Amino acid sequence: MNKPKRWSRRLCFLGAVLMLCIGLALPAAADMGPKPSVEVVFRGLEGERYQVTLLSDRTQYGPWSADSAYQDWMGDQAAFEAFASYPAPAGWYFLGEYADCTETGRFFWSYYPPETFYVLVWLPDAGSYLCSSQPVSRYAFDSRFTASVEGNTLTVRPSYDYAGETLGLAVRAALTILLEAGLGWLVFGLRQRAQLALILKVNLVTQLGLNLLLNLSGYLWGPLLTGLVYVLLELGVFLAEGAIYARKLPWEDRKPHPWLYALAANALSFGAGWELAHWLPGVF
Repeated sequence: MNKPKRWSRRLCFLGAVLMLCIGLALPAAADMGPKPSVEVVFRGLEGERYQVTLLSDRTQYGPWSADSAYQDWMGDQAAFEAFASYPAPAGWYFLGEYADCTETGRFFWSYYPPETFYVLVWLPDAGSYLCSSQPVSRYAFDSRFTASVEGNTLTVRPSYDYAGETLGLAVRAALTILLEAGLGWLVFGLRQRAQLALILKVNLVTQLGLNLLLNLSGYLWGPLLTGLVYVLLELGVFLAEGAIYARKLPWEDRKPHPWLYALAANALSFGAGWELAHWLPGVF
């Protein structure tokens, strides 16, 4: 068997293993892991006192139940009673979770939020309610919405930050390319135009692909599984880049071997990305 076929089969096998690991991780539902969340940002209620809840189309969701009675830890009893007495549309229920959003201007339900819901606002000073005109559904692991109030109308729309995510993806890919090219230049003496051109081309493909998959993973599955996917994908990128560099990277002195450069470059970018994720979570 020649070398190209052997490497091709190895990479295909690795890809199958990665997909299997990801697939096996998806059904995991241990309660200790992160849960989907819903965040609603309000526009048009500045200067008003208001409490917010979500009405669910199910009577039970996680620990929340339409049959729950008020308890001291729930907060404002008047708000609980106001939401409990609201004439909700048929088939929709108050589950007992609510919050005063007067100061923050946003409502955040981080533990078992309903899949589909109405946004309901209680205005204690006026003794009145605002309810979204249509129900909406969670669309991502962390779903964000904007609720706009005009008169007596409450309109809720998804507000995922696609522009910010795209910028973060581009910044991560660019920084990785700079780090790996810089390591090659400073440590491994890879300064020829042909060497740098190949490193640039390979990293454009692998890093853009890697970061696209990480963004998709975070969008669908949240941070815990994305961390696992990150490790697996970085391993796949290392093997792919090492195989290409070993075959095609112009390198007069084969010691240290191109595989060592691929390992060092990916270890550097992985460590930098992991560390920066704690400092710049909106970008990394």
